[in-house]
Parts: sequence; C-alpha cells; structure tokens
Amino acid sequence: MMEAVDQVTRAVFGFDLRPGQRTAVESIVAGRDTLAVLPTGSGKSAIYQVGGLVLGGLTVVVSPLIALQRDQAAALGRRSKPSGEPVRVVQLNSSLHAGERRASLAALRAGQVDFVMLGPEQLANEESVGALSGVNLFAIDEAHLVSQWGRDFRPEYLRLPMVGEALGGPTIVALTATAAPPVQADITRELKMRSPRVVVTDFDRPNIHLAVRRARHDLPEDRAIDDRTVEVVLAHDSPALVYALTHARCEELASRLDLDAYQAAPYHAGLPAARRAQVQDDFLAGRLDVVVATSAFGMGIDKPDVRTVVHAGVPGSLDEYYQEIGRAGRDGQPSRAVVVYDPRTIRIPRLLAARSRMAPATVHKVVDALEAAPGRLTVKSVVDTSGVSRQQVLRVVEELVELGFLEPDGSDGVVKPDQLPPDAFALVSKEGGRQQSILRSRIEAAREYAETDRCRRAELLGYFGEHYDPPCGACDNDEAAAAARRQPSKAQVGRRHHEPAATATRVRHRLWGEGTLLSRDDHELTVAFDTVGYRHLTPAVLENGILTVES
Repeated sequence: MMEAVDQVTRAVFGFDLRPGQRTAVESIVAGRDTLAVLPTGSGKSAIYQVGGLVLGGLTVVVSPLIALQRDQAAALGRRSKPSGEPVRVVQLNSSLHAGERRASLAALRAGQVDFVMLGPEQLANEESVGALSGVNLFAIDEAHLVSQWGRDFRPEYLRLPMVGEALGGPTIVALTATAAPPVQADITRELKMRSPRVVVTDFDRPNIHLAVRRARHDLPEDRAIDDRTVEVVLAHDSPALVYALTHARCEELASRLDLDAYQAAPYHAGLPAARRAQVQDDFLAGRLDVVVATSAFGMGIDKPDVRTVVHAGVPGSLDEYYQEIGRAGRDGQPSRAVVVYDPRTIRIPRLLAARSRMAPATVHKVVDALEAAPGRLTVKSVVDTSGVSRQQVLRVVEELVELGFLEPDGSDGVVKPDQLPPDAFALVSKEGGRQQSILRSRIEAAREYAETDRCRRAELLGYFGEHYDPPCGACDNDEAAAAARRQPSKAQVGRRHHEPAATATRVRHRLWGEGTLLSRDDHELTVAFDTVGYRHLTPAVLENGILTVES
C-alpha cells in the first residue's frame, strides 16, 4: 500500500512526503482513524489529499472557511491522477449560486467526484448529506474547533460524528496545527474516533524569535497598546500580521499604520465579505505590508514570507497564539513574534469567555422545548419553539446526546424518549460550568506566558507537552539572562530552571481528578486537568499525596 502512496505523491504532487505526513497517510490507508497535529505550514492538506486518492471513492473535507475551501479546491483541481484523469473537486457552501450548487450535487449523486469541500453547516442540510455516497475518507480540517476547550466554539462541528455514522463509518482523519495533549484527547473523544492513531510532529519553530513588549502603564489602555504596537511593527520587517482583540482596535491600528510608503488594512468579521476577500488577496499578492486582524485571518493562508507577527494584547489562549505565530517564517527565514502586553487587556478575553456561557434560563428553554415534543425533532424546530439561537440549541442537544438522553439521526435531527430525565437541566448546566473553568484557565496560561521570566520557547512548548532544554537563545528572556550573566546583578536572583515533562504524564488530583502533567521545575508544575483546565501547582502536592502520578 505504501508503494501506492509514493506513486500518487510523486505523480500527482511532485514531491515526497515528510516523515510526519507519511506516518499519518500510512495510518489512513490502513483504515485507521487518525489525528494529525502538524505545525502551520507543514502540509496538513497533503495528508488527506494523498490518502483520499489512494483509498479511492469520495473524500469529504470539512473546512471552516469558504476562502479556505475555495483555495484548496482550486489547487487540487489543477492536479491529475497517475492515470492522467483530472482530480475532480466540487464545493458546497453558501457562496455558490443556485446553478453551481445544483451542478455540484448532480456530480456527487453521479459518483463523478473525488473530493467535496464543504463547511460544517452543510452537514445539517439533508439535501447535501443525501448526495454523499461512496465516502471512504472523512477529513476534518482545523479540528481543534471540535474541542470544547476552544474559545471560538463552532457547534456545527459537534454533529460530525453523527454524520460520519450516517455515511457508513468511513475512516476519519482530523487535522490541526495546534492541540495540547488534553485537546488531542478531546478531539478524538468528540469525533468518536476508533482506536485513533495520534501523529504529533515537532512543535518548535526555531526560526521564529519570541518576545513580549510591555505597554506604558501611565497611558490609557487603548493608547498604551496602540502606541507600543505601532512602535513594534515599524521596528520590524514586513510583511507583517497584527492580531488585535476587537474590531475597533483593528480599525484604529490599521489607520495609524497606513502611511505614505506603508500600506495597511483591517480585517474582521464586521467588514463585508467582498472587502475581506480583497484584503486577503492584496496581502497574498504583496500589495499590503500589514494586515491588522482578529483571530480568523490567516487560517489556511499560505504566504511564506511573513516576517513579523504582533499581538496587540494577550490572546485568549496559547493554542490560538501558537497557530497565529506559525504564519510567520514559513520559508524558514528568521522571523519575529512579539506580544504587546498590558495586564489591563486580560479583561477582554475574560469577557469573551464569560459571554460564551449560557444563562440557566436559556438551558431551561431548550430542555423545555425538547420535553414538549416526543419522537424525532429537528434542531430547527427546537430553535423555533424555544426562541434560542441555533448555536446554543446545538450545544444543549450535543450535551444531551453525550449523556445518552437523545439519539442523533445522522442529519439535522435527534430522537428522544417520551420523557427526559428530571436532572437533564442540572447535568447540562454542570457541563457548562466545566467548560467555563477550562476557558478561564487557558486565558491564565496565556497571561503567565506573557509575564514569565523563563525561556519563552521552553514555556510555550511545555504547554503542548513537548520537552525543550532551555535556553533557546532566540527569545527576549534568554537574551536578557545572557546580558545579566555578562553583567551580574539582582536581575539574576530568583531565576528558575524550567523542565517541561519529557512525556505527557497522566496524573490524578484529589479534588480535580485526572489531568496531564505538561511541565515541571523546582518551583512549579503545570497540569491540564480534564475538569478545570490548566493549573499551576507547587511540587509539594506530589509529596503530600494531593497529586499522584498514574501508573
């Protein structure tokens, strides 16, 4: 089978697979569900493309952004199979005109398609799902969106395992550029992957220099962040990406950076789709020096020469941060990643996390609507009856499915017994509290990264459960430590040796239950608990038995 993999890779794509890609493809063609965690720019799409062509039949590719679907479909559609036939690719998304959609559906029904690129919302459409047959590979791109640890919650992703079952249980491949060990476990669990193979390649990007620059505390918050961000951007090479926390900050920073000889533009969800597409195209073509964006920009965008990534405020998580800085230096040349830090901005991701929590009244409305109608229900009918948004309905429904109180029907509906258990509301609310705790812990982990005086690379990689021996020599803290050694001073006092755990060790806490030990040093342990997220503990918890290592 691997001979076929090599033949397809060379004949269709003209290159050899890297070790991580090859391991993942080998797993897929052997019929094993696979999670591939590869750094941004390392060729994740080649995994499902090669795997799908070797397996034959239809490969369904779930991708969160229409621009990403379009780019991948265009690139793959220019390829030819070893037989000389063209690779046949169609899209299903809201950007298609009625005639284009009819043509895509007709080609799918006729079995004339090798790959279909679609958004997760299409899998709640009975017409779309009904056109899919002969599916041998079910590929989920940006799979961290499946995880309940994610801040940008995409509830449509929670229906993917139900759809997979309805399609006959094809092999699943999940792909992401960012997933700490607990998130990896969450992805495989949420997708109901069978004996999954988890392929994780080296997270380190040694060509990216890591740094944090403090904003002035004597200025108003917005001005302090903006002033320092502009200073940092102008002091480093372009092309550059700047990530801001709000739409207003994107607009303000882009305005200040759009100078006579320096072209900058904002990018956020508040802009018309046509304008966002134009900004993206201009940046890829080199007509823009800087894009100031919210977190959505850059997903799946392959621009190899981004020299600088600046965060105007601490991001909501290190998972998000790692993925965004991974858009720098894909050509292997030296690049910079700088966080502009003001402790006051931490309240923004905290507020966003708090807003994602469903009010008890909302949960009650959904549960009441479900109880009022026995038998098969569609999500749309529950939305109409409860007056609650589709996103919130899906979150409640999925939790009840996980608890075994509802049965999915593989489309946009669920089947319920005559009566839900009396504690359904309490169980759903408890799960919501767990998710909130996890979100808050991830924000705190990002804050601690910004404030640490240890090697930033060791700190960042330790979060993902990867061992790194500091110093890296390519972060501001290591440079400061080296300067202090040349000129001994009080700055050296209190520095700690940081040692990420060599492997992702499972532990158990008396109060918080099971977790994953990610890193440790003489003063601190970092553990990601399944119930409450990331916690920083003293080593004494190992000595007094509060925390135990599972054998």
